[in-house]
Amino acid sequence: MSTVVGMITYNDAARREDLDDFVSNIAPKSTPFYSNLPKTEASNTLHEWLVDTYAASADNAVYEGADAVVADLTQPTRRNNICQIFRKVVNVSDTERAVNVAGMKDVLAYQISKASTELARDIEEALVAGTRASGATGVARRLQGAISQITTLKTARTSGTSLSETNFNNIQANIWANTDEAADEVYVGARLKRVISGYTAGSTKNVNAADKRLISSVDVYESDFGVHKIFAHREIPAAAGSAGLMAINSKLWNLAVLRPVKSTPLAKIGSSEKVMLEGELTLVGKNEAGNSYEAGWNLG
Repeated sequence: MSTVVGMITYNDAARREDLDDFVSNIAPKSTPFYSNLPKTEASNTLHEWLVDTYAASADNAVYEGADAVVADLTQPTRRNNICQIFRKVVNVSDTERAVNVAGMKDVLAYQISKASTELARDIEEALVAGTRASGATGVARRLQGAISQITTLKTARTSGTSLSETNFNNIQANIWANTDEAADEVYVGARLKRVISGYTAGSTKNVNAADKRLISSVDVYESDFGVHKIFAHREIPAAAGSAGLMAINSKLWNLAVLRPVKSTPLAKIGSSEKVMLEGELTLVGKNEAGNSYEAGWNLG
């Protein structure tokens, strides 16, 4: 026995689609290291700067009437880094721009905005974890990131070592031994961030509201050597056996820009619009000895 149902949705081909007029994207987009770097100009693909130090303190006493003795003097030494080219290309057909698309007034503008965020994340990754390459014909130049530039206070921890509060303070003490200023920023993965958040002796939640990077909860820990902002960072190694902690003095890092990132419309060929986002820059570690990187921490 059949049942007459008239018209129901299951066999109605005339129904309009029901599509909300927004686009949801919750992918991470924060760039705390890149966002806060002071900018300076580069004028060559090899950017250089000078580093110097004082002689160690010593017993200094001269007997009365002694002749002046000339000692050897040292000049500052050169350090350098490579300018890396960063690029994103967006290509949208004229037809795609003409059709009615949900969630965006202009597909090209939306894709340019999206590519800008992606480019910033690429720059952040290079500035933190980039490996230097001088480049050649057909081979891209690559800048040396902060982790690679830090050499004086770089330590591979014994497997299973916990990031205790004592160990955290020892890192700050080692930095203070090389410079009069403390590391004011600490970057770690999510698990080590939770470990540090569990410290009780010198932690507080008071932060500077003017700091645009404080998008989510950021611990501020005060040690004997200063105040340290703690950032959870996705480019710091965070796996068991390789989890790292990068403690830096933010005054010792600059962004040297050879070509600022800009959007350039490319020649129109056929029925599409093509736009290139490109910039060229490098990281200046003014003096790596005032920073620290230690890896191999236990995540528990």
